Amino acid sequence: MRNLLCSAAAVSMLAGGVAAAQPATTDNDKVTAVGEVVVTATRREESLRDIPATIAAVTADQLAATGPVSGTGDLLRTVPGVRFNDLQSNNLSEVSIRGSGTQRATGADSGVGLFVNGAYVGSSTLGGRNFRHVDHFDLERVEVLQGPQGGLYGRNSEFGVVNLVSAKPRFNRSGYVNATYIGKLDQTKITGVINEQLSDEVAIRIGAQGITQAKGFHYNPNQDSYIDDTDGWIGRAQIRFNKGPLDINFLVDAQDLDLPSFVAVYALAPGRNAQIPQGLYQDRYIARRDGDDYVKQTAQRAMILADYDLGWATLTSTSMATHWISRQAYSPSIDLALEQQLQQSGQLGAYPFGQVRTLAKDRGFYQDLHLAGSSYGDKLEWLVGADYLLQHDVNGLDIATSPCVFRIGASICAGTPAAPVCYPGVPGSAPCPTPFPNPFGTSSRAPLRNESYSAYGTLKYKVGDVTLAGELRYSHDDKIVTQSVYRLYTLELAVPVVSYAFAAERVNYTVTLSYDLPTSLPGLVYGKVGTGYRAGGVNARISHPAAPNPFLPTYGNEDTTSYEVGYKGNLARNIFLRFSAYASRTQDAITTITDGCSLVNACMQGATQFNINGGTVHARGVEAALDGRFQVGGGTLNVSANAARQRARYVDTPDNYSGLPIIDSSVAQIPKWTMSAQLNYRRPINTQMTGFVNLTYNGQRGGVQDTITPTAPRVDLSDLDVVSMRTGVEIKKVELAVFAQNLTNQTEVLLNLQANGVQTALRFNQPRTFGVNAIYRW
Repeated sequence: MRNLLCSAAAVSMLAGGVAAAQPATTDNDKVTAVGEVVVTATRREESLRDIPATIAAVTADQLAATGPVSGTGDLLRTVPGVRFNDLQSNNLSEVSIRGSGTQRATGADSGVGLFVNGAYVGSSTLGGRNFRHVDHFDLERVEVLQGPQGGLYGRNSEFGVVNLVSAKPRFNRSGYVNATYIGKLDQTKITGVINEQLSDEVAIRIGAQGITQAKGFHYNPNQDSYIDDTDGWIGRAQIRFNKGPLDINFLVDAQDLDLPSFVAVYALAPGRNAQIPQGLYQDRYIARRDGDDYVKQTAQRAMILADYDLGWATLTSTSMATHWISRQAYSPSIDLALEQQLQQSGQLGAYPFGQVRTLAKDRGFYQDLHLAGSSYGDKLEWLVGADYLLQHDVNGLDIATSPCVFRIGASICAGTPAAPVCYPGVPGSAPCPTPFPNPFGTSSRAPLRNESYSAYGTLKYKVGDVTLAGELRYSHDDKIVTQSVYRLYTLELAVPVVSYAFAAERVNYTVTLSYDLPTSLPGLVYGKVGTGYRAGGVNARISHPAAPNPFLPTYGNEDTTSYEVGYKGNLARNIFLRFSAYASRTQDAITTITDGCSLVNACMQGATQFNINGGTVHARGVEAALDGRFQVGGGTLNVSANAARQRARYVDTPDNYSGLPIIDSSVAQIPKWTMSAQLNYRRPINTQMTGFVNLTYNGQRGGVQDTITPTAPRVDLSDLDVVSMRTGVEIKKVELAVFAQNLTNQTEVLLNLQANGVQTALRFNQPRTFGVNAIYRW
């Protein structure tokens, strides 16, 4: 696996030799499709190859060729410098670009801007750092902008932007039905989209997707259920009106899905943990639980996308109203039966009825309005605009803990205040006290109001082969949160209600200078400097008063300044190259640390994570991507290969706080290397049939899992090598294929859970799956 990227490069060179021996066809005289993709990355339509920035676009056809899309990671796996931090759960997983890094369960906004059709869809709620499934339903393309985008996109776009562009209604009669079956999961996914032209001015597009699953990998025999289950539906309806200068599209969509929760299994060596001194290793796939494990996501959205050609400029409006709810539950990896076995062997074990439930609600409104035009014979291009974001969020967290002292020789207390339950730990256990002396846990709610507005503008002036461009934006953010913590199952406050307010203003800019090379093949070089920021906020958690690291209720903005140079162009008529190098400085970097609590210190409870401005981070890296199209053996071979090398480290931290990252330590969740390769070969078999095969590889090397502090030692990220394959035939309007995800069945650790520097539990990647796919297009 480690040599696969080199092998892909060798195949590319071999194919290049074959292509050189065989004159290219007329189609091959054109630039590769990737270079010609029209994107809206600069909030106006431009060819990807003409934009002096590191931008990637993945079309719907390219996504379909790689296999079924089951999440955000499938959208981004071939984009250089971009990583999807997959933690099994949609609520916890997130996107990282370049040196942004990711931290599990921070509750902060993402350093990568998440947009759908140009509208901001991220939030600081649980699940707000990842796209929802409805976002990538019936896509036209995925656009990825790397580097700070604060001048054009504003808040939370300091390391880049991912914009998902939905397929609009077209003025024709078309559509498709896509049916996919995955054998090991016994999962069936059926998608149908109908596009109809009702008149010369009106077109509609209606689509739906249904998913059912009967099996899975992670089975809970206690409840005869699978934890990694996906069931539910997605629906979307659009109507487009295009007459004269006006083009307006109305979109409504929704989803109601049950999604996989995460599974962590004990991997504890003997003699490393006082509660389980004999150690404990659990089966990766058998998840015995007495509690609940699930993720349920519902979402509703309405959008109005409009363009009006004024003659001298184009007015564009993007309006979006959303409402989504995400509920998650997860329970301990120890059930009552195992806990009783542990206690009978003289080990304390863990409280088997500990239950965590999270709630994230988001009601939001987004409006962007901008005017774009050109002057002086198109030498000067300009754009002015403003946007507004209003979000009403709720972060909820329920944690069930033992209402009695949890110790060997005492019965195990559970249930609720209205229906208490007592279980023996070992034969002859002391009975549970009556009534139970302690709370059953805590239930916290933190309503958040987030209001943000911006004004921005861009100018681009071209003189001969030289182009100078600038972007400028003013942003203002206000956040107000109220935290209420109750004793679980009651209306009794555990701590007094508190409210916090956060407000900040920022001015961001980007300046780019580019030069079109006077060569026979198209190419340009560029240099740019830009800034961006990630909005600060409030830690919606509570901590113990005796915590070694005092809990902070709020944290401020982080700001990034980045410098980049790059080249993009054709090495040959059918080979397109992109290369960039960058360096950035992030001040007041938002960092996740713990309050230092544990069961064995004065807190007598587990640690609480919270966000803090942890110091200054320096990042640097290089990225290269090559796309080629060759005629081989009577067919067409499309080759893509890329690699990125990056590092981000803390160069200083505040000296007035403990528990912060160690100087010169790496930012968490940034692999030193990310790479991917894709080979897609299509060849006519006869006049009615075309065969195809697609191989996709993505991998990573190096990096650390969590922030390294004096009490949290280094934990390395796992090296990853994942190969997927899809092959089949196309017969007129029908495409039949078989596919394999994780073809080589690589077993990788996605998360190594630690307690006081000792490994306790692991989360793994998904094993190999095989499936079949049938698509009918008209």
